Amino acid sequence: MSRAAVDTPEATEEADGRVRVRLGDVVLAEYVVEPPTPAGDSPKPYLHPLRTTAGEIVTAVRPHDHTWHNGLQFTMAHLSGENFWGGRTYVRGRGYTPLDNNGTIGHVRWEGIDDAGGQCALRHELAWRTASGRRWLTEHRTLRFGDVSLRGGHWTLTWSSRLRNTSGHELRWGSPVTEGRDTAGYGGLFWRGPRSFVGGTVRTSDGKSAADAMGHRAPWLAFTGQHDESLRTSTLLFADSPGNAAHPTAWYVRAEPFPVVSFAATYHSPWLLEPGEELTLTHHVVVIDGAPDAAGLARHAARVLDGQDTD
Repeated sequence: MSRAAVDTPEATEEADGRVRVRLGDVVLAEYVVEPPTPAGDSPKPYLHPLRTTAGEIVTAVRPHDHTWHNGLQFTMAHLSGENFWGGRTYVRGRGYTPLDNNGTIGHVRWEGIDDAGGQCALRHELAWRTASGRRWLTEHRTLRFGDVSLRGGHWTLTWSSRLRNTSGHELRWGSPVTEGRDTAGYGGLFWRGPRSFVGGTVRTSDGKSAADAMGHRAPWLAFTGQHDESLRTSTLLFADSPGNAAHPTAWYVRAEPFPVVSFAATYHSPWLLEPGEELTLTHHVVVIDGAPDAAGLARHAARVLDGQDTD
């Protein structure tokens, strides 16, 4: 098999409803389109497992501490009183409270599954429905898998979500921080790492560590962890697209007691979306074998941002 063929990922829709993205013998990603998630965990599509080119898994699914943390997913904890995140809702003055407000993000139709030009792309429409079934948002999502190098030991996912307010009224996208809880500004594209990554190394473009990166704005953030059994290290570099509103994004990140990273666009203040208004967010995740130094991480970020292709 030629090097060109090996380095070109291929996407296949499987009988079990998942879409698998393969690079030779390695399944780089599995997209769980219609998961059997309990209603209280706010069902939504997610990517799990994600793997490095060496085959190491860099995501976790349904961890016992937060069963709604599933791989890599796009979601919101506070949307005008509805919870698309899962679990309890943070209420000012009451703390985390069980409410009958867990919405769903459901697949509507495929718009394309394409393999071309050394990359593959999944495109589909999704409906964000409240707990009572009202459709508040229509999303057109593109997941692009490319920038693959076996020799370099890396590949890149570009996740683009175009959201349109179809509720008929203004929507307010916030976070627990905007509702009164410090250092809990999560929302948007969110990653839960494997348990062996607890205590991993966090670095931002301007040198912040996990202790200082919470709520900090930076164009990119990297998380390096070690795997059980193989004892290898892997790194995920999360890069915010310069075209996004409020770029550079604020980050929600923890290395302990569990490994998580979120492009936390509404960490510090809520966003308002008027009826019929559209919002597009594009983010990049580079999955890397090993632990590049600061200069290597900067090169990865520059490569994906200089060559970005948004929908």
